[in-house]
Amino acid sequence: MGDLERLDLVFSRDQPARRYVQDRLAELEAEVRAWIGAGAAIYVCGSVHGMGPGVHQSLTAILGEDQLELLARNGRYLRDVY
Repeated sequence: MGDLERLDLVFSRDQPARRYVQDRLAELEAEVRAWIGAGAAIYVCGSVHGMGPGVHQSLTAILGEDQLELLARNGRYLRDVY
């Protein structure tokens, strides 16, 4: 394993205009596709009522449902939503 090369932070409660993980993903659509093409895995951990579905919707819009299902089957899309 290597070092973390990039970290994007999004804060939803410390500013007037709320921003969420799914918003940042949408902004990085081309990069998300490139990362997945290069073998990246996606790990989602958070609220089953808020972040979880929102992130899934953004990833579906970026990659498509079939690609997400394939990633999940191959252990590259893991969700821990509670």
